[in-house]
Parts: sequence; structure tokens; C-alpha cells
Amino acid sequence: MRHLIRNSTILDAASPFNGKKVDILLEDGQIQQVKEGSITDVDAVVIDGEGCYMSPGFCDLYVHIADPGFEQREDIRSVAKAALAGGFTTICAIAGNHPITQSKAQVEYIIQQSKQTGIRILPIGAITENFDGKTPTEMYDMHHAGAVAFSDMPQAVKNSGVMMRALQYVQPFGGLIMTMPYDQTLVGEGQVNESERSVRMGMKGITNLSEYSIVQRDVELLRYAGGKLHMAGISASESVALIRKAKQDGLQISCSVFVHHLVSTEEAVSNFDSNFKVFPPLRTEADRAALLQGLEDGTIDTISTQHTPLDIDHKNVEFEYAENGMIGLETAFGLLVQHLGERFSREQLVNWLSSAPAGIIGKSNSIREAAPAEMTLLDFDTAWTFTEKDIRSKSKNTPYIGTPLKGKVKAVFSGNTVTILT
Repeated sequence: MRHLIRNSTILDAASPFNGKKVDILLEDGQIQQVKEGSITDVDAVVIDGEGCYMSPGFCDLYVHIADPGFEQREDIRSVAKAALAGGFTTICAIAGNHPITQSKAQVEYIIQQSKQTGIRILPIGAITENFDGKTPTEMYDMHHAGAVAFSDMPQAVKNSGVMMRALQYVQPFGGLIMTMPYDQTLVGEGQVNESERSVRMGMKGITNLSEYSIVQRDVELLRYAGGKLHMAGISASESVALIRKAKQDGLQISCSVFVHHLVSTEEAVSNFDSNFKVFPPLRTEADRAALLQGLEDGTIDTISTQHTPLDIDHKNVEFEYAENGMIGLETAFGLLVQHLGERFSREQLVNWLSSAPAGIIGKSNSIREAAPAEMTLLDFDTAWTFTEKDIRSKSKNTPYIGTPLKGKVKAVFSGNTVTILT
């Protein structure tokens, strides 16, 4: 089937049509024609893109698909629906399922199941067996099966020698190591960010040191061993400074920040809303300012959602007993435009959600003729309120229900799948 999107403006720095108002003709999952002005005399389903922008499809480097093993929280079909609702055509599945993604067969399972969903779900394989921090997995086999990176997220690689050898092991095939840096011995039983607020709440705090001490360790391991390293979910100002210096030194390092760390601070947990309980914890306004500065100067490469579906039994309980995490695929774009739209350009916001993360895993695409149809149609101006009815995920653990958002995903084009959203 053919689709013709009329009068949208391209937001894609790599496209020859960037910034131009165009018509786009799609056929059989490919971009057949892009033209300034009107494409005429074609038999196609017409989609009106007037006043909207077309970006490369969004890509998320950190999603917990919960399948296999936790299908009551999320499964591959429901996470795909949530992704499409948020404008994502590609998501990377962390290895923390049950069983953990640590073999060729488990990588192939995720890839095969995702073919029925309309999006690309790209597995991240574990670095160590069962996240034990000691026994290396068969990363080479998983790479050839389709794993795009290797990580023990949401666990950290505690053993420095194991982390160093992982960086060395993947170099012959150009593999990427990903980590969410923290020292569990410094986190302990912490519940929230360590500050005056945690004292007033009577909660054990999680210090910034628990994060940036491991950032510093891993930067030095990368300096010694070489390789490529991505740090996910940076939350502390000190971490930003360390990564900025590592980039200046020419190391192959990239990093991401989670949406909720850009739009919320530790103040949000004052009323003990367990939906705001995440890890890393929401930090101070000074930390948030450092994250924004890191985006501005290129220290932070991309934005992820840390989509973590949790069922009611593990989230709607007393704060100290609740598990960490919130869903985030459906709210990412609206939250970012609402909170950061005045500071950053539309092209910057789109790049951090699409081309930048895709480039980190070597899957970059662009809006040009003969390219695959991996695109998201965006309305930056519509103000709306997120409700529970807008959630496609099986889980409802988000603190942003009832929150005013700005900007809506109007349509998503992912291969032969065309999703029109209202």
C-alpha cells in the first residue's frame, strides 16, 4: 500500500531535505519520493502533515521489555504498542528478563518475536552469566545473532577486572559495552537522593559518589583497555564533568540521560509517591542544571526513557518497599517539549530521541529517497493532559498521569507498519 504524507517539514540534519516543507511518498516500507511542493497523480492513502514535522523514527537505548519472564508486567506486543504511541520505531531491550538474555537463542527469540510488532526490538546481551559479575557470557555468539550491545543493566559490573576484559573482548568485532554506573556498596539500602530532603523524610540516602566513583573507574578502564563504552542514565553533576573530560581526551565514550531526570527533581518524592521512586534517584536542581548543560555542550549524547513496567503489587505499596522504575515511552516527547521546549530547538530535541541514539548502536537512518520508512510525524504545539487511557503498556506505573504535556506524536511509519494516532 502507498501512503502520501503532505506538507510536513523535515527535522533531520542528515537529510538533504532538512528544514524543507515536502510531500513524502511511501511504498512497501520504503521512501519512494520526497519532493518540495506537491506529489500528484498517485494512488495513495493521504495523510495531512500541515503544521507538523517529520523526524527519523525515535530510538530508545534502555527499555525493559519484561518478556520473557515478567509478561504480567509487559510483553513484546504491549511494549511495541507503547513504543509506537510514543513515536519510537526502535527500542533496545536490556538483558534483565527471566531468563536473562545471555545466549544466542535468547537473542534470536526477541528478534523473531519483534517481527510481528511493527517496530525493531534490538536485544542487549548480558556481560556476565545471570549478572553474577564474574562469569563472562558468549558475547561473540550473541553479537552474530543480532545483539547490538552488551550490559548487565540494571545491575552494575562490580568487578573492575571483568569490566576491563569485557571492553577488550568485544573490540575485534566492534562491540559496544553499556553500563549504568553505580557502586552498590555505596548505595546500600538507600531509597532517595542523599540530601537535606532525605533527612527530613527519614529515608536512607543515595549519594552522588555512588555514581561518579564508578564513572571515574570506567573512564580509566576505557583509557587503558580501549573499546567503546556507553554510560546510561547519568544523573550526577560530577559524572557530567568526568565524561566531558574523557571526551576531550578522545576516548570512545557516549552517555545518556533519562527523561525523568531532566523534568523532575528530588522535590517530587516529598509526598512519598512511589511512582517517583527510580534508580538512579531523582537528584537536586543543581544536578538537573548540570545535565541540561551537558546536553547543550554535547557531553550527553542522547535521551532515554528507562521504560520499566511494574505491576501494582510491586509499585503501589509503601515507598520503602516499592521497586524502582516508571514507564516512559508514551510520555517522553510530550514531557520534553513541555519542560525543555523553550531552552532547546526542535531539531535538538528530535536528534536526542532519534538519530543520536541510533548512531550509537550503528543503526542510523535518514529521511531520503530509497531509504527505509522509519519516521515519526510530530505536532510540537498541541497542549494536552496525559491520562490513564493514553497508556498502551500493561503497567500503569507513571507519576505523570494528569500532567499537562505539550507536543503529540501524530503518526509513526515503521517499515510496512503505519500507525495513525489521534
